[in-house]
Amino acid sequence: MFVVKKDGWGNTFKVTVSAYEKSSCTGSGETLAVAGQQVDSAENVFEFPSEDVKDVSALTLTTVDSDDDGFVSISAEKKGTDCADNDPMRNPGQKELCDDKDNNCVGPAVGPEADEGLPKVPMFLDGDKDGVGREATTHCVPEAGVTGYATVGGDCKDDDADIAPGKTDICDNKDNNCDGATDENDDKDWYKDFDGDGAVDETSLVVQCDKPDSLIHRPANLAFDCNDQDGNNTPGKAESCDNADNNCDGTADEAFPTKGTSCNLPSVSCAGTWVCTGDKLAVECNARAPRLFYPDRDGDGDGDQNATVDEVCANETPQLGHVENLHGDCDDVDPAARSGLAEVCDAIDNNCNAGVSDEPLSCGGTLRDVVSYHLTSGSQDWKTVAVGQGGYPVWVAGHGGKLAVRKAANQKFESYSFGDTANPSPPDGSPQLNPNNCGDHNWTVSWVDSQGRVILGGEGGWVAEHAGTSAPCGPGTLPTSQNITGIVGFESGGVRTVYLSDTNGRLYRWVVGGAGNPFTELNDNINNLYGLHALREDFMLAVGGTTGPDRQRFGSYAVTTGTTPTGAPTAHTANPNNVSGKATAVWMGDADKACAVGENGAVWRWDGATTWDKTDAPSDFEFTSVVMRYDTLNAQNPLNEQCYMVDKRKGGTGGKLHRLTPYGWAKGPDLTGSLANVPLNDIAITEAGHLWIVGEDGRVFHYPEPSP
Repeated sequence: MFVVKKDGWGNTFKVTVSAYEKSSCTGSGETLAVAGQQVDSAENVFEFPSEDVKDVSALTLTTVDSDDDGFVSISAEKKGTDCADNDPMRNPGQKELCDDKDNNCVGPAVGPEADEGLPKVPMFLDGDKDGVGREATTHCVPEAGVTGYATVGGDCKDDDADIAPGKTDICDNKDNNCDGATDENDDKDWYKDFDGDGAVDETSLVVQCDKPDSLIHRPANLAFDCNDQDGNNTPGKAESCDNADNNCDGTADEAFPTKGTSCNLPSVSCAGTWVCTGDKLAVECNARAPRLFYPDRDGDGDGDQNATVDEVCANETPQLGHVENLHGDCDDVDPAARSGLAEVCDAIDNNCNAGVSDEPLSCGGTLRDVVSYHLTSGSQDWKTVAVGQGGYPVWVAGHGGKLAVRKAANQKFESYSFGDTANPSPPDGSPQLNPNNCGDHNWTVSWVDSQGRVILGGEGGWVAEHAGTSAPCGPGTLPTSQNITGIVGFESGGVRTVYLSDTNGRLYRWVVGGAGNPFTELNDNINNLYGLHALREDFMLAVGGTTGPDRQRFGSYAVTTGTTPTGAPTAHTANPNNVSGKATAVWMGDADKACAVGENGAVWRWDGATTWDKTDAPSDFEFTSVVMRYDTLNAQNPLNEQCYMVDKRKGGTGGKLHRLTPYGWAKGPDLTGSLANVPLNDIAITEAGHLWIVGEDGRVFHYPEPSP
């Protein structure tokens, strides 16, 4: 400020400065609560030493007005009247407004009561400032921008501005529109569709607003998946015939009511069941043609080509001993014959193809009669045949002292027969008659030793030995007038021991060439014996007939070389024991395998026990001789245990070769046509399976015999 010294004043001045709050301005019309409130004052004394000397001095006043509204805060050292110096809308010079503040600084600082003097209207407290209040109240009409009051009420949650009547409901787990429901317009259910068929698994529910990874909402109008691990099971899916509940209605294959019921097809004899088709769209009858089974009695895997087929439907069990679809076996009791089997040398149709015509050329011939001058040059009835260990020599003998030998394959028979007419030049080139015969005896049995010498036995107890050389026959008789019916021999250390049986049931041992009386009677069982055979000396089988009622008899002898056994032979029995007539021949193939034959078509098999089992055969045969084939080096040979036997028809009109396998009567080898017109008396077999058969009227048959 400036001070102008008037005339007459001294040089010392006292200056006082005062500060006042905003006051009324003339003409402004403004009314203040406190007019011109002094808020501070300061004074200073100035000395002017001379005229025209100026002095400068500063005075400081404190007036706190933070909101710059012209009023000093009441909290300042020099008290002002501003009750809220941080709010320019609150000071003594301010007009009261409806804003819950003491604008003119004359009432409560805040709250409805601060708005004194203003008219009040009905309103609602609005705590969340969303324009909708909760409980009703009265309040002045708020200024623009003033919150906390609303003209409408009904807010169900006034501490959350997202919740108020009329708001749009959003998915936030809140009742946004105060209708009592939370997220009522939002699908918060999420499910897994494991099989990807569009229908969801009810058990996989996750409830939340945001979409979880790999989960989806349940499609509208689509039920839950009944099997969400299989896309073939989906609500609303068309039902297929596949044993699955495709449409999830709780029932499988309900669209195919006949499924599983019985059905038949006109062209098929087996019943069936309605089953699903391959495309699963329908059902079809699964009746199928029956499986065809054929008897396979010999167990060779090929069924009988002439047997009645056994039709087996799907729910039936085939009969034992039958094979499916195979029926090319031309002889179903012979394991050595079936379709596809290789043809071998045995005079049997092994491959069921063309008889025996396709046997290998290496067989060397067929089953045929032997054409040789000395066999048929006279009225000869051959009763016995015996072969050497290697198949030769072959000796045949018969009634009237007839005796002949073939010493090697493809040679002519030589004759040592009694009573034959000598011919120095036989027409077929056979050797001429040898004069050293064994006499006029009826030979019935024979055995050949390792040197090719034949031992003969015959009617009246006659026995003889012939070497097939120029040496004379060595005849002799047993101390019996009975007929010799069985013979078997053994060699050991150069000693030949022959056992003989007769029709009176006696068993003799003959040490051939032995000193003194070479014959020893070992047993007399007072029963007729007609067959004797053994593989070793200490066990021999004997067969025959009993005295009294005509019945067969079986027994075994246990003989020790050089000793006389005591006691009777071990008696065997027949099963059944109902055959009339005697057993006439026996042959052991192995230690526990044998066959025996007899009158009235009787045949028995033996398996090492003391019982012989009868096999049915035609009763018009009188079996005369039997052999068994057994390959001791090949237990799997299908011809093992097969018995070959010959017969003479009742009345003596003819004979036939028969073959019995463990499964029945087999076909062939066949003696056909005129070959079978004579009774057959004996049969012999070699280790190789070659056959020799002799009969009446000079007939001798051989397999394999080449064509003449």
